Amino acid sequence: MHIGLIGGIGVAATVVYYQRLATATAACGARLNLTMVHGDIQELIRNNLAGRRQEQTRAFLPLLERRATAI
Repeated sequence: MHIGLIGGIGVAATVVYYQRLATATAACGARLNLTMVHGDIQELIRNNLAGRRQEQTRAFLPLLERRATAI
């Protein structure tokens, strides 16, 4: 099972997601193939507070592209 994750938008949350994904896939008898890219929480907060949705979309796009091509 291949799962892509944008992490770093709360490093502690990323750890929890990783642990839960590993546990869930093991419980299913599957192997976890995880691709994780790091998002910048400070950039996300600045864009969110300023209502800059397009800028945040542009910030996430390269992360999504990197995640999508990592197999």
